[in-house]
Amino acid sequence: MINDFVEEAGALSVPGAKEIVSSIAELAREAREIGAPVIYINDSHDPDDAEFETWAPHAIAGTEGAEVAQGLEPQNGDYVLAKKRFSAFFETELEEILRRLGVEHLIITGTVTNICIFATALDAIIRGYSVTVIEEGVAALDEEDHRFALKQIEQVFGGEVV
Repeated sequence: MINDFVEEAGALSVPGAKEIVSSIAELAREAREIGAPVIYINDSHDPDDAEFETWAPHAIAGTEGAEVAQGLEPQNGDYVLAKKRFSAFFETELEEILRRLGVEHLIITGTVTNICIFATALDAIIRGYSVTVIEEGVAALDEEDHRFALKQIEQVFGGEVV
């Protein structure tokens, strides 16, 4: 949920992303209230990232586009990780943090449902975590891909979609 995905003028603006900000913010607030960790995993690419062969340049580290969208600013105690690929687990400290905190269940929100959300949910399930994807907290580039990814997460891989 960074500016390049949420803002209309963003490099890879995702339809519906702006509309899910309030749902995600509320979920993060509730998590903090009960002492559950809130972890941000944001795209943060080098200017010459190989991903730009497929996708327009976006989320370039140090740019406004790579910053967390307004209304979702990290709070004290939250974790903020940078990622360069689709899965939040790939070459990040996420699994180390989750193990250290004793986390067994992940609640996943963000963009893009059929890309980063799907890859992260699948990697989490493969690693033995239970996964819940909040339907009102995810958005995709189109509705068909959104529905397909949620169906796969739930019916094929055993995650929960609520």
